[in-house]
Amino acid sequence: MTDAPTEKYRNYKSQGEAKIEQEFLKGTKDEDFGVYSNMFSAKSGIEGQDGGVVSALLIKGFEEGIFDSAIVVRRMEGYSAEAVVATNASEVLAAKGTKYLRVNVTQKLRELISQGKKRVAIVCTPCEVKAARKIQQTLKKDYEITIIGLFCFEAFNSAKLKDEVKARLCVDLDKVEKTQVRQGKFIMHVDGKEYGCRVKDLDDAAERVCRFCDDFTSQYADVSVGSVGSKQGHSTVIVRSKVGEKLLKNLDMVKETVDKEEIARLSKFKMERAKKSLAALNNPK
Repeated sequence: MTDAPTEKYRNYKSQGEAKIEQEFLKGTKDEDFGVYSNMFSAKSGIEGQDGGVVSALLIKGFEEGIFDSAIVVRRMEGYSAEAVVATNASEVLAAKGTKYLRVNVTQKLRELISQGKKRVAIVCTPCEVKAARKIQQTLKKDYEITIIGLFCFEAFNSAKLKDEVKARLCVDLDKVEKTQVRQGKFIMHVDGKEYGCRVKDLDDAAERVCRFCDDFTSQYADVSVGSVGSKQGHSTVIVRSKVGEKLLKNLDMVKETVDKEEIARLSKFKMERAKKSLAALNNPK
């Protein structure tokens, strides 16, 4: 028997996504990666997490006048983060590195638009990418929004993550200098030492809403960037639109091939988890 509310939601979701693809994206649609025209592994000339590609893209965008404001997530006091506006290279570099926390960046986008800003870049995770596209659909054609999407399996609740890390590893997350997720491990660097545990062991700290998201690679961004599929120190880059092609044109970087199977595996896993989570919500035991 078909669950009518679930089918109605899926049809509505599919129609909305198709409109985004038709209006903003360019390339061939793949069931695992979404619409894209190119995919490769890269390392930029900027020292940063996983190749520094996001920072390089933002700095190039400022230098070429593609946008005059960029919404990024910056780590604040302790292990917390918030959306801030960068207007130059130094402010971009001050926000480099992945935080793995849920941050509302589209609220900052609404604020900039209300202030009259018309050329804005935004760096965000898949759920925020979709929200940014919906905002963009309401704007006039003279607004130019550049969306750099990040690979994301799930985000963490800061307080819960601190408790889990303290209990499992005796590490104070507020003192950690860098965090990274690679090959299923959550890795932390503090005082010259590396600590880590399985990401799966931190399930209790993950945001519950993430279980209903089926997008791993930010399929509706102009450019998607993540570490999965690339060797350490490199980023996987997925180009999805004319805007993305323009931003990447002549960017100083070293390119390599990417492991598409590794990305597809996690994409499928996240899609399946979302289906099961939605089914459980509609059919509670």
